[in-house]
Amino acid sequence: MTCSTRSSIGRTTCASSGDGWNWAVATWPTGTPAPTGKPGVLLTSTGPGAADSVGAMGEAYFSASSILQVTTNVESEFIGTGKMATHETKDQLGMFSAVTDWNAQIGQIESIPDHFVEAFVRFRERRPRPIELEVPTDLLGQSADVEVLQPREPQVPQGDPVQVERAWNLLRDAKRPVIFLGEEIHTTGGADYIIRLAERLGAAVVTGDGAKGTFPENHPLSLGMALGNRIWGQNPVLDWLGECDVALVLGSNLPYRSTSGVGLKLPKTIVHVLLDGEYIGRNYDTEVPIAANSGAVVRQFLNAAGDTDIGASDAYRRELRAWESIRAVIPDDTIFSLDATVPANRAVRCLQMNRPRSYMYPHGWAGLGFGFPAAMGAKVGRPQSPVVCVTGDGGFQYNAQELGTAVQYGINPIVMVFNDSAWGVLKGYQKDRGSRQMATDLVNPDFVKLFDSYGIGGTRVHNVSEMTRAVQDAVSADKIHLIEVVMPDGFPAFCQG
Repeated sequence: MTCSTRSSIGRTTCASSGDGWNWAVATWPTGTPAPTGKPGVLLTSTGPGAADSVGAMGEAYFSASSILQVTTNVESEFIGTGKMATHETKDQLGMFSAVTDWNAQIGQIESIPDHFVEAFVRFRERRPRPIELEVPTDLLGQSADVEVLQPREPQVPQGDPVQVERAWNLLRDAKRPVIFLGEEIHTTGGADYIIRLAERLGAAVVTGDGAKGTFPENHPLSLGMALGNRIWGQNPVLDWLGECDVALVLGSNLPYRSTSGVGLKLPKTIVHVLLDGEYIGRNYDTEVPIAANSGAVVRQFLNAAGDTDIGASDAYRRELRAWESIRAVIPDDTIFSLDATVPANRAVRCLQMNRPRSYMYPHGWAGLGFGFPAAMGAKVGRPQSPVVCVTGDGGFQYNAQELGTAVQYGINPIVMVFNDSAWGVLKGYQKDRGSRQMATDLVNPDFVKLFDSYGIGGTRVHNVSEMTRAVQDAVSADKIHLIEVVMPDGFPAFCQG
């Protein structure tokens, strides 16, 4: 077969999305089914075009999201020469090495299939992270005979049998077990098996940063998210977890910023399962480390359980039934895409989610500007599901120009802009610490008029009841729509009003 690279690789606007939800380029044809929970593909151009994606690639890296970026580089003869060819970068490959699991430069057309097969095998075998492949622009006008390779069957990492047996013995004998789910579960899967394991053990289940939705929050064993203090407010779960006797941590790297760094306590006995074993034990001492696919290990546990009668104490089960969470009035298949903003910090605790890959936010790098482009990608991937973007006035303006992309391709998320005319998180920090208020106030456009200039309807609301009605109306309409939530005194005052 003849393979040609005569078509250029143009710059495309898109973004990575955390919590394992990955999406393809924003120019995916309207109405075409798109994959969900699978690697997304990002196409960029040489130098500045590629560099524009570094922030999104960094978020994907630290949020455990599989993105394949294919970009051009300058002509082969200029790479690394410093001759200042058009868009030449000092070291483009090196620029991406810090935000990718693997990246490579493709030196000849014949090796293109090998690189792509290797990339997708890595997506299945390793911790979900982005990959970057570079094609020098002089290859774009060449053709060659190549072998089209079939996908290679990945070797899904299983748990070491000795460690799995040690871990199972601890879980089987536990009186107050808890399962802590992390960001990898969105990609590694096994949610049904995790539910079965939790029910067999009678274990409470909590989710860490980036894992919301991996376990149904309406399940009686769910205690919601284990986030608290700092930006998340008080959460008794942080202390309560320390009263358990065994914790099974599945697919979480237990990031300092949302675990030990905010006072989250875990039992002395921890079984930690993670694809990247280098992260195990960094923030908590671990009794049984298992570098493997969490879904595979859970199945190993269930096989070990057999028909054995297992279960926590009756007192512990009664204690778990005392916990409850809440759910907004929206369809169960609604997808939320949130930016780094005060309302999102509250939603991570109080908004009940029952489906995997339905709650996305930048929990890795925690950078601004994530919410709107990720919402567009989610709507392309699941066009029949309502998609709600929750963003702040400042964060939305990172990507406000993508309103044109949304209209052009018929992408219809609901965009909720919480407008306090400030960088609300930073302003709150300054106020709480008694610091001088500086550089946190914003001068904003009229968001309703901005959306109207693109032919998009907008609603301005001033209280919770108006906001609820606006969301319900927007979901029913299934059109791109702005809901500007005006909160001049900040989000807490808005909620009390």
